[in-house]
Amino acid sequence: MPTIIYRNAQLLFDGSELSGTLHDLAIEYSAELVDTTVMGNDTRVRKGGLFTGKMSGKGYFDTVIAIEQIMFSNIGVDDTILSIFPDGVTEGSTTTGMGYAMKCTVDTFYVGGTDGALLQVNFSAMSRGIAAPGIIITP
Repeated sequence: MPTIIYRNAQLLFDGSELSGTLHDLAIEYSAELVDTTVMGNDTRVRKGGLFTGKMSGKGYFDTVIAIEQIMFSNIGVDDTILSIFPDGVTEGSTTTGMGYAMKCTVDTFYVGGTDGALLQVNFSAMSRGIAAPGIIITP
């Protein structure tokens, strides 16, 4: 079974590469479960409903990469493209660089921390639109 050490993830947000300040990056893809239980059932019956997607990350405030400016200015902006490549990406490669992308709206942005620590930046974005989460990019 092949393994990947999670050390070279790439985050592309609306054309900007933001990986240099991140230390935590996650993708969540799920389906809402709809209750279809009727009289006579002795156990809850569920059916797959709408798909949802979420990407979130944590990093450090950096005035060079300016993740805080990019994320802050895009809060509530619809149909921004967010892509994550868990093991990096090389332009033109045909053997590496599988990734995930979605149209999204940034819903959370946070800057803060404790006195004496590196300044933290946290964000999350929710999927939006038709087939918004589910775009898989392969070499």
